[in-house]
Amino acid sequence: MASRLATGVAGVAPPRVFPLPGFASLLFLSPGAFSMTTLLIATRNRHKVAEIRAVLGGGFAYLTLADFPAAPAVLEDADTFAGNATKKAVALAAWLTSAAGAPQPVVVDASFVLADDSGLEVDALDGAPGVHSARFATADTGQPGNASDADNNAKLLCLLRDVLAEKRTARFRCVIALTPVRPLRSAPPVALENELRQATELFLGVCPGRIGFEPRGDKGFGYDPLFVPDGYECTLAELGEAVKNQISHRAHALAKLKQRLRRP
Repeated sequence: MASRLATGVAGVAPPRVFPLPGFASLLFLSPGAFSMTTLLIATRNRHKVAEIRAVLGGGFAYLTLADFPAAPAVLEDADTFAGNATKKAVALAAWLTSAAGAPQPVVVDASFVLADDSGLEVDALDGAPGVHSARFATADTGQPGNASDADNNAKLLCLLRDVLAEKRTARFRCVIALTPVRPLRSAPPVALENELRQATELFLGVCPGRIGFEPRGDKGFGYDPLFVPDGYECTLAELGEAVKNQISHRAHALAKLKQRLRRP
């Protein structure tokens, strides 16, 4: 990772890398070594990472949780998308700021942590599955972890089997939290998290549409094969990545985030 980031930056010496237990690699960089904003995307979901990078484009350096295998797992137990996104971003930024008890000083070249929470809201189900979108099919079973896309879609279709087309309105909603990574220091965990929470910015995106009667398309994931966005007759999974990256809930939130990051 270090050599890849250093390649192509004229006049900048390669960063020194300190491989520490539990860290894929952490970069110690002199201040101002890179003018490029570095975003640590708080996910290991390759589909989500690809979508975020495609929408934000060049001009940013990207890290993901795959680069930090010892990063703390965050329980997403808030009752809103904003609450879950903020909780993830703040927890990871606090962990990086404290260097997770690393045995030697380390500066992580991440300007911000970017975390999102998103899901599907179906009007006929009073907004469900909402924050439980990823674990919709297992929510009532007590089983840990997320359900498969196929199981979630099957449950949704079952619950809507008697709902007419005009009543199948829905929307995808996404909230992105952007939390700055502070310089390394020792601070009481509660005080540090409160400080980072106050510095966190939120960006909302919504994609309205309706739920179809059967899965269609193979170019998406999650509920994409069932979701028909307003103004289209195809599902998101039929429209494909290029269109999705322009109209999706995450794309709308990312567009606002991109404007914020481009500000001097």
